[in-house]
Amino acid sequence: MPIARLRTHELSEAERADLEATLQDPARFHSDGKEIGIAAVVLPLMLIPLEIVLLNEVRGTYRLYADPEVPLRYFADVLRPHISMLWQPEFLELAGAILIPVAIVAIVAYGHATRGRHGHAITSFGVVRIRGNTLRLLRYADIAETRIGERRRPQYQIVTDELDVVAKDGTALTMYGFGLERRRALIDAFRRPARIDTDPRQNTREP
Repeated sequence: MPIARLRTHELSEAERADLEATLQDPARFHSDGKEIGIAAVVLPLMLIPLEIVLLNEVRGTYRLYADPEVPLRYFADVLRPHISMLWQPEFLELAGAILIPVAIVAIVAYGHATRGRHGHAITSFGVVRIRGNTLRLLRYADIAETRIGERRRPQYQIVTDELDVVAKDGTALTMYGFGLERRRALIDAFRRPARIDTDPRQNTREP
């Protein structure tokens, strides 16, 4: 399919070099990672107080119900697989206390892995949506059209423009933000050589 799902190492050496250069060029890299970076800091800070509360609840419940002679039996009873455990307060407290640190680590790790690598890169070989080292690549020869739209209230909560880079099979890469006309013009400029190479009618010179 025209929009390829790739990892960075699957690109050629020249394409990887061009991609890395594009990520350092604000004119060719449309970053939407600022919000991700903020979330990677704010969300863990919001979850830490909840984790402290849950740990205190687990400790209080353990002290109240656990058998001092067989302390591990308490956790075995709480985690005993049966459908009713899903709404038992003891299980919910323990599950939350375990899962919240996992979520904090995952959020921080994602924010670190995608720092400076979250957005759309307009490279010399195609438009790339990048998330860390995960790519979706639409080469210029496979682009059918580019179009500018709007996201407005009340249909959308966030007011912004959008740029659809549409592949020949109808799928699309979509950028959000303002000033997208410049991005569109740059993509169309890169597309012209690709159209000339792939469309024989473009190669015909009039006498």
